[in-house]
Amino acid sequence: MNIWIVDDEVNLANGLKRAFEKSGYSAKTVKTISELHQLLGAEIPALIFLDQRLPDGNGIDVLPAILKQYPRCKVILMTAFGDSRLVVRAIQEGAYNYLDKPFPLDAAKNMIEKAIESIRFRNQAEFLLSEGPNQLLGTSNEMHKVRDTIMKIAQHQNITVLLQGESGTGKEVAARMIHHASNCKGDFVALNCAAIPESLLESELFGCHKGAYTGADTDKQGLIEIADKGTLFLDEIGDMPLSLQSKLFRFLDQRSFRPLGSTKEKNVSLNLICATCIDIEKHVREEKFRKDLFFRISVIPITIPPLRERDKDVLELAAFYLADFSKRLGKGANVFTDDVKDVFLTYWWPGNVRELRNLIERILILKDNSDNIVRLADLPAEMLEIQQQSTIGVSAGHLSGESLPHMMDRIEREMIVSALAKCMGSRTQTAAELGISRFSLLRRMQRHGLD
Repeated sequence: MNIWIVDDEVNLANGLKRAFEKSGYSAKTVKTISELHQLLGAEIPALIFLDQRLPDGNGIDVLPAILKQYPRCKVILMTAFGDSRLVVRAIQEGAYNYLDKPFPLDAAKNMIEKAIESIRFRNQAEFLLSEGPNQLLGTSNEMHKVRDTIMKIAQHQNITVLLQGESGTGKEVAARMIHHASNCKGDFVALNCAAIPESLLESELFGCHKGAYTGADTDKQGLIEIADKGTLFLDEIGDMPLSLQSKLFRFLDQRSFRPLGSTKEKNVSLNLICATCIDIEKHVREEKFRKDLFFRISVIPITIPPLRERDKDVLELAAFYLADFSKRLGKGANVFTDDVKDVFLTYWWPGNVRELRNLIERILILKDNSDNIVRLADLPAEMLEIQQQSTIGVSAGHLSGESLPHMMDRIEREMIVSALAKCMGSRTQTAAELGISRFSLLRRMQRHGLD
């Protein structure tokens, strides 16, 4: 990384230069604005420490020219005057951050680390945008394991996979990634088992012949047949009616089926990927889901972890969605303040990745086109309130010796109760408020005795 120190205080500039070089960076000192302009035409800096007062002008005045020529460059303003108006102006002009003189060396090094992380997240976001939508994002160990498993199983055909995880964690993205990586010749066909009435689900899956039942006026091809040579994705498999589970089990065992009203078997070759956000093993124990079918669909089980358990993945995902929606909506926002990052890292994310994606989209839709920084003021008030309540709840639980699972259940219940009250009991609005599906809300309400 190429770092420039623009400051006419020779001792300070040389001291920073030596310290940065000792840390493995390439560093250069510049004394004046005119010298800076000359260098900008010949080299590309990654990071500039820019003094506010220089012999031939104000450092803030040169900020627009730097960022116009090199919009990826991170500029850190150094000032000895502590004027908040100057700092605000510098940030508005596009400065990444600022340091009050005199500052400890560790503060400068910490600023570099954060700038590098920001650059890495943005580069990664742009790369992933170019790669297409079928990617599970994040560099946490948990996501590395998930991706490694996906790449191993994608080498095989006619596989059966069970994806488990909370609502909004990215199970369909994982399913599409498996399909994409396996180079299937057929299509990716998705069906939400909870969204289709029980009376229609069988014909939707297996197809039917004309006259098979009242209203069947023509032959209809089922999704299993449509997905031949490709991938069939059955979302919310835990909500499949028991009456249909036995027929699905037979299909999985033979990879053959018979449409409604037909006497002939049809054979297909496809990958079957099932997904659920419920505790399906509990459903098996309660005899709400067939044990034999559970074992058959969970040949290869993969659990997608919730966002709150993925460390700094939330910042990588936020950077990706910021770049994505900025491009789609024609906005210039490209950076989060440290306060926003802190909120993202400590927030509970009940709606997981889906909630984060929707949040970034909402922020950019409402944001002024001329402002390229996402600040605390851009976050919804209810998010900050929930975070504060959760923090108080966690602290109280810790002091009382409450176990983590019990504390998590209690906080989730309190959030649902609060959202229900805010939405006047409307479950649809409450689900939207919490960033989860209505079905997920109903299941959680049942678990907490709120139905």
